[in-house]
Amino acid sequence: MATIIQAYRQSHVLNGGRRDVMMRRLEALRSSATEALRRLLDAQPVTPAKVDFVWRMAAGPALAKAADVQWRDGGILVVRAKTPAWLKELRHARPILTTRIAGLLGPDVVQRLVIE
Repeated sequence: MATIIQAYRQSHVLNGGRRDVMMRRLEALRSSATEALRRLLDAQPVTPAKVDFVWRMAAGPALAKAADVQWRDGGILVVRAKTPAWLKELRHARPILTTRIAGLLGPDVVQRLVIE
């Protein structure tokens, strides 16, 4: 969802308040979709499949394909980059990935995010 909003911001220049109205609507849509997904996920136990799904949602298509994830006991999520270039990108994206994952799984599920 975030990439839709970013693309809209970059590619559409609307006059006056119309742009603000459209941006508020897009932000509300993103927020509602995230909350609905979070509620659905809350009802399910934490499994490797659930964590993999959340990883793909949080990372987006490019980063999700650029790494393999492994869920370990104790709340450790290991993300293994497929190339050194992707490792650099994943490390750079760590703060937003951590925020998105916590937003979908809950703040206390992932205790440690290891990017290697």
